[in-house]
Amino acid sequence: MYDANGVRIRGSSDRSVCRAALCLVVALSPGCASSVAPVASSVSAPVTLTIGLPVQTGQDPLHGASQVARLLSFEGLSYLARDGRPHPRLAEGWQESSDGLTWVIRLRKDAIFHDGSPVNAEAVKQSLLRSIASPERELSPGLADISEIEALNDFEVRIRLKERSTFVLDNLTVAISKVGTDGKQIGTGAFLQVSADAGQVVMTAVSRHYRGRPKIDRIVIKAYPAVRTAWAAMMRGEIDFLYEVGPEAVEFMSDETSVNVFTFLRSYGLGIILNSKRPILSDVRVRRALNYAIDRDAIVKKGLSGHGIAASDSAWPRHWAYDSSAPTFSYDPSRAAALLETTGQNILSGTDGRPPAKLRFTCILPENFAIWERLGLLVQRNLAEIGVDMQLQALSVEEFNRRIGSREFDAVLTEFVVGNSPSRPYFFWHSQSRRNVWGYSNHEMDQALDRIRRASGDDDYRRAFREFQTENIDDPPAIFLALGETARAVTKRFDVVAPPGSDILPTIAEWRLSTEAARMTN
Repeated sequence: MYDANGVRIRGSSDRSVCRAALCLVVALSPGCASSVAPVASSVSAPVTLTIGLPVQTGQDPLHGASQVARLLSFEGLSYLARDGRPHPRLAEGWQESSDGLTWVIRLRKDAIFHDGSPVNAEAVKQSLLRSIASPERELSPGLADISEIEALNDFEVRIRLKERSTFVLDNLTVAISKVGTDGKQIGTGAFLQVSADAGQVVMTAVSRHYRGRPKIDRIVIKAYPAVRTAWAAMMRGEIDFLYEVGPEAVEFMSDETSVNVFTFLRSYGLGIILNSKRPILSDVRVRRALNYAIDRDAIVKKGLSGHGIAASDSAWPRHWAYDSSAPTFSYDPSRAAALLETTGQNILSGTDGRPPAKLRFTCILPENFAIWERLGLLVQRNLAEIGVDMQLQALSVEEFNRRIGSREFDAVLTEFVVGNSPSRPYFFWHSQSRRNVWGYSNHEMDQALDRIRRASGDDDYRRAFREFQTENIDDPPAIFLALGETARAVTKRFDVVAPPGSDILPTIAEWRLSTEAARMTN
């Protein structure tokens, strides 16, 4: 579920794995239409993969299923590897001019839309122009650097830029689509949606996909009211793939011999974003002190059951330009207390049973989100050790989103985008971004992000990336906590193809029945 500010709330009805985040999904185009017929399986019966997707209480049960379907139905010209390097997808390759202001994108000659028409230069041009005109363009700042798009011939597109931009290739991950006669978007992915009703979405494989026909003929995405009910369905053999497993359940599920669990680091940071416009939090020394007070290793161990890594900035630690020698926040309560002392904060008297404190503020979070509440309590305990009274206020999802949008908060416990491209934190923290609703404005941070965006080579890029990391420490916009892991569970009926430590969802088209399952099917 997304609100007007881009904050995402998702998870199961017991909310044990719910999260809020500024979400950047590559394929956000609604729906799809196709004239491609379902694929006839080469075995005696079609191979069906059933995905169990927990949904939040009160949410449209097809919302999440449709999101997953779009990820499998739409593709971009490029995709980003875990290290942040862009690679061709619908594009075959690209060439940059010496001044960095012109890119020629060479398209694959064998890619087609789901209606059978070619993914040619004119179709790509029109799709990119629609993306640039869309309100979602703010989530892809590289698109704003484009001044002109020209179809040079059937399979070459020339993109001219206003300024040199490293974000362009990063943001050419946006979905390439065409508009059908019914107004729906038509994609190019290995699967296409054929129905959405009765709490499930059904997809079929595309026989003429340029990467070859998927080994799976049919995908059914079913909504379940909670992780535990989806897990029970998996144990009964009703589903093959549990879409998301929270950290509190990974160890339990890993012991099940009929299931493989695949864990990966999510590109979203967990933290408490501070409203820098509030007088009590405007002093950079206060925000630094709050960060030095946090025992991040304990946060990961106790709050995330060990499934995550400590994080003291908003940069993707797997990025090729990430500098592991850059400054970080260590757990140093003595230093935190000394920093707080330099601000001249007076001791505030206790009221309503609250103890005296040097600093007092309220942190809002969505109600009944068990993991987030646990993280909040751990942070609260750390801060109390240096005389800071942080009160937690749980709100309904609707009120939580409203308060963020209207900036009615001291602090927000949430999940913020890190992403494997710095274009993601760019739209989150840059003071000129309309998505920056946190009151954070830092000229040095803006300069660091702009230098990354305009970098002329890898060395220039690395220097700018380190500046970005350092500025997160010098003038932190949040109390950074951790990057959490998530997991997906798949029955051993399928052989899953995916690099270790990566998300398995994008590789579904390469999965196949296990040898034993195929033998039993035949």
